[in-house]
Amino acid sequence: MTATSTPVTIVTGFLGSGKTTIILHLVEQLQSRGEQVVYIKNELGNQDIDTQIIKTTRIETRELLNGCICCTLVGPFTQAIDELIARFHPDRVIIEASGAADPSAIALTVSSHPGLRRDGVVSIIDVANFEGYQDISTTAQHQAQFTDLIVFNKVELVDEARKMAVVGYVRELNQYAPIVEAVAGKLDPELVFGCHTTELEALLQTHPDHHQHLTMDQLTSCSFDLATPPDKQSLEQALSHLPKQVFRIKGIITDTTGQTWLVNKVGSRLDLQSITPPSGAPLGRLVCLGFDVTNLAPEIEHQWRAAGLDIKLLR
Repeated sequence: MTATSTPVTIVTGFLGSGKTTIILHLVEQLQSRGEQVVYIKNELGNQDIDTQIIKTTRIETRELLNGCICCTLVGPFTQAIDELIARFHPDRVIIEASGAADPSAIALTVSSHPGLRRDGVVSIIDVANFEGYQDISTTAQHQAQFTDLIVFNKVELVDEARKMAVVGYVRELNQYAPIVEAVAGKLDPELVFGCHTTELEALLQTHPDHHQHLTMDQLTSCSFDLATPPDKQSLEQALSHLPKQVFRIKGIITDTTGQTWLVNKVGSRLDLQSITPPSGAPLGRLVCLGFDVTNLAPEIEHQWRAAGLDIKLLR
């Protein structure tokens, strides 16, 4: 590590936990203080809806698709950081790991880079939808274990009893990381940056190689394009009937009235946000993420067609 090393904050969290929203708020606050921030967003799959939205802001981004930073994209990940630091000379780098990423492997990659300084691993948890670790993936368990700070997101949607239940789930795996709350996806930067802990450092030294976690957890994605605009009612109906393995859906859809919607579905909770179409965005695309959804893609396509969507699986 050098005296001029760039601090790097790694933000992890399972599919749909709200990482992008929290990061965008943090970057906005840092930029208002005159700090230069590089934001690297990794996404599972080859269609990144979130980045289409981010491109409407002043944030400089570098997309890493079709894999995970900590395994198949180690080479492009390192190259991306080197290129962006050389070009922008940032005060800080923020890495948003995909929902399928193992934070321990990312942290070790950052720590081994001579020009970087790991400034903390932050794990985001959606308290409204989280039901514990017993029936969830190994990757999600690692996201709770290998972190310096745990952020409860969407706290405004739940009561105190629900929050305390999630605290109990988290403490089964992580006894040391402090827990803070993000209301409407907003956090004080002073809580997030500089939270590097000695406890995580010691844990990383004994952590085995988990570079095969994508295969182990069978977390995959599939994408669909709509040939014609749907009506909003048909869209909502189609999105409510899916195999339970589909944990997250993202998309940008223009309906029959010409209104464009940003689609976000996590578990059973569906949110359609009216937006101005981003420049160059596909107006009629849905991305499904979850457990082995690649093999479920034909079934999903059939169900959506039966619900009235003129949709086609991207291959």
